[in-house]
Formats: sequence, C-alpha cells, structure tokens
Amino acid sequence: MLRGENAKNGEERVIPFEGEELIKLIERRKAARQFKVGNALILSALIFHRKGEPICEFRKSWARACCMAGLGKMVCPTCLGGVDAKRKCEKCGVTWAYGRLKYKGKIIHDFRRTAVRDMVRAGVPETVAMSISGHKTRSIFDRYNISDKRDQREALRMTQLYRQQQAQKQTASTSVN
Repeated sequence: MLRGENAKNGEERVIPFEGEELIKLIERRKAARQFKVGNALILSALIFHRKGEPICEFRKSWARACCMAGLGKMVCPTCLGGVDAKRKCEKCGVTWAYGRLKYKGKIIHDFRRTAVRDMVRAGVPETVAMSISGHKTRSIFDRYNISDKRDQREALRMTQLYRQQQAQKQTASTSVN
C-alpha cells in the first residue's frame, strides 16, 4: 500500500505487484529496515530510509546509480562537455568538485513514462493505467502517455490489418449472396 503522505497526489492506494524480481526487492528492503544506533538495533517504519529517517533528497544517489548503470553521465556545468574519472572537463579543461557537476541522463519520470506507455501498448485500459500510475487527470496522464514513430507505425499496421479483414468480410458476404 502506498500511504497518502508518500504519494505525490496525496491519495492512498494499493498497487498490486507482479514479478518475482520486484517482490524479492521489496523483501530485501523490508529486511533492511533494521539499523543500529550505538549498540541498539532499531526497526524503521520506512522501507527506504537512511538510519530510520525518510529519504527526502535522492538526486545525487540517483545520478551515481544511473552513471554506474550507463544510463547517464556527469558533465561540465559550464560547457556541458564530458568529464574524465578525475572530473576534468574534456572540452574546457576545468576540474570540478563532484557536487558541482551537472547530471545528464535518465530521470525517475522517464521510468514512470515508460511504465505508462508500456501499459497502454499492452492494451491495459487507460483508466486502469491511470489508477496504477496515480494520475488523477487525463491531461497529466497524457503527458506521460507520449506516442512516437513506433506507435504511429503500429497504428498504421493495425489500420491496414483492419481494412484487409473488412475487405475479406465484404468478399465473403458477396460470394454467399
């Protein structure tokens, strides 16, 4: 269950999970609820936390994880050129402190957008996709449900298939009469 205070739109909702990997991840995070303060072992009420406190800012961790996964890179804040392992800009030659670098790559909303698009492409009714993604209004949902060339090609393929089926029905109907 997603509690209202943790949801962007403030509404509590239940999201059913499918897939062993996701369930195993949640179980690992539940196990990670324990942490030590001195000699005391404490159980956090939060699944994702830092020593029992809610994680309010995760951009640095997100950027590092995406860079390690090859989904992003740190760039020079001045010229947006790539930086080497010592954080030296390949274009302007300035060496930067890590905290000053700018992140370019995947953001959390990219994954939300992918989930919405995949649900729609899989034939999930949009109202169901909206309830899972937490979108209350059609206009916000449409910001995530972006069509691209692949969607357009698929729509044209489906339209052509429909027309062929209609022509076959028409031919079958004419030959029976």
